[in-house]
Amino acid sequence: MPNLGKFTFMPTRSRYQLLVSFCLMSVVPVLVGVYIASLFVKFPFQDNPENIMTISWVSLFSLALSYLGYLVTRGLVHPIEEVTHTAQRIAEGKVEEPVLLDIQGCDELEELSSSLKTISSNARELLEKVEKLSLKDKLTGLHNASYIRDRLNEEIQRAIHYQCPCSFAYFVVENLDLYASRYGQSAAEEVLKLIAGVFNRYLSDFDKAARITQEEFVIIFPDRNKKKTIEVVEKIEKDIDHGVFLKVVPEDKTRYKVFAGVSEDPLDGVSETELYNKAQRRAKIAMAKGDALVEAFA
Repeated sequence: MPNLGKFTFMPTRSRYQLLVSFCLMSVVPVLVGVYIASLFVKFPFQDNPENIMTISWVSLFSLALSYLGYLVTRGLVHPIEEVTHTAQRIAEGKVEEPVLLDIQGCDELEELSSSLKTISSNARELLEKVEKLSLKDKLTGLHNASYIRDRLNEEIQRAIHYQCPCSFAYFVVENLDLYASRYGQSAAEEVLKLIAGVFNRYLSDFDKAARITQEEFVIIFPDRNKKKTIEVVEKIEKDIDHGVFLKVVPEDKTRYKVFAGVSEDPLDGVSETELYNKAQRRAKIAMAKGDALVEAFA
């Protein structure tokens, strides 16, 4: 439950109104109690059991009323603050997590909280659909996994029709998770952006690169055979291996290798699945060997 003294998300006017109401609820009972006590206690004050009992009961009654005022004010603050905070989250587009509102005792706020839940749920579903339909990875600007497989299938069909080659490269960046654990996720994200920049430097207008997972990337090379593709892949690996990680954390002396597997249509298959799986398997083989950064024939 929110702290009564912290109205972080409430409008200033409402905040002051609630504070004033709480002060009135707290102070007024005390003043009333003092007044009532003055009616029953004779002055000069005599220290006798009757006067002590009167003052005790009046003081207890005043404190009870003050505490009741606190509970009433807190009951007003909590649902308003929660609804306001939730509305602000939705307005800022922060709908990744479900809205959890449990407001009871006020029909208007209950209805409003129900509407906010519905809005948040619909917005979250819409964002998920947009991300699935999106062709780009938000972090790197490269294409995403769903797009690249469809495009690979199209390029294979085109290569078969025009009797031209089409190659596919699968990259694995070694120990990127280790790098993230050492220097934080933000540093790892900067590395991923730099890796995407290396890819873009070597891509032609027809080549397509994508980020598949946290540390795996792929490139489609239309109209290039395996030999020409290997030449480009080796240049990409060299640029990533010698500088990308150091640009983010210059004092890091660990070497982070990049392994790649290459496949070509029709030598390694005539379908998207065959070329994709073979290049992926070869990248894993190169990684297992450790010394050969590019594997194109295993």
